Amino acid sequence: MLNKTDAASGEYEVAAVRKALELLCEFTTAGTNLSVSELSRRLGMPKSTTHNLLRTLEALDFLKQDPADRRYRLGPRVYELGLSFSQSTHLVSAAAPHLQWLADATKETVKLALLSCDQILIVAAVESPYQLHTRGDVGMRAPLHCTGLGKAILATLDTEEVREIVARRGLAPATPHTIGTLDRLLEELERVRASGYSVDWEENEVGVVCVAAAVSAPVDGSVAALSVSAPSSRLDKERIRAYSRLVLQTARAVEKAAGVASSRPRRDGSRAAPDQKTVKVRTT
Repeated sequence: MLNKTDAASGEYEVAAVRKALELLCEFTTAGTNLSVSELSRRLGMPKSTTHNLLRTLEALDFLKQDPADRRYRLGPRVYELGLSFSQSTHLVSAAAPHLQWLADATKETVKLALLSCDQILIVAAVESPYQLHTRGDVGMRAPLHCTGLGKAILATLDTEEVREIVARRGLAPATPHTIGTLDRLLEELERVRASGYSVDWEENEVGVVCVAAAVSAPVDGSVAALSVSAPSSRLDKERIRAYSRLVLQTARAVEKAAGVASSRPRRDGSRAAPDQKTVKVRTT
């Protein structure tokens, strides 16, 4: 479900538009084919209201109804918007060769994510060639507080923004290793700011470790991050330290490719690091 933000709260928010968008977003989080009853129950809306919203979205081609079972699925207009977003941001195409370089250097799964509705949204990925590897998860969302990508993004925000996000989203435990208090999270973010990178030590999924760094990118003011993730059996502390250098190097290269001046201050007050020499890492 969508969250209120300062820009869309109070007198500026249109309730009917919000309900329609919340309904549309259910197709990305709850399933690909949903009925009127399921959507009504999930959103806590009367069936009549849900039905009217569905028919409106169907008329604009955002949704399609299967005549056989009367269930709804996403329509081609959504695909059109997705393509338009991808083309307008420039970030994904600019980052693509650098993500591939990082994937080749580490032989592990590499992801690129944006901050969206107090979550991370995976917008690009290169999966590891190993049979045992982490998924790319393009198009999927995940929490900020328990992912490497999320913590890297949170570290670019000021403390008040972090507090507001936690107040809205909470700190739900995904694994026994998930950070569960605001104080611990703020301490972790200070460490991330000091080192330049974040680590997810099986905090979002048991058996998966991730190292990530933020990317300053001109995506309508949105913050991005990239990561290397792998099974914990292959990503120990020594390799995390080695890969962190590659992740930081790649983040700076993506910034440059996306047109972000290396001398421009970040939101946390730091500046982008200059181009680094390639770091060779043994991966076998």
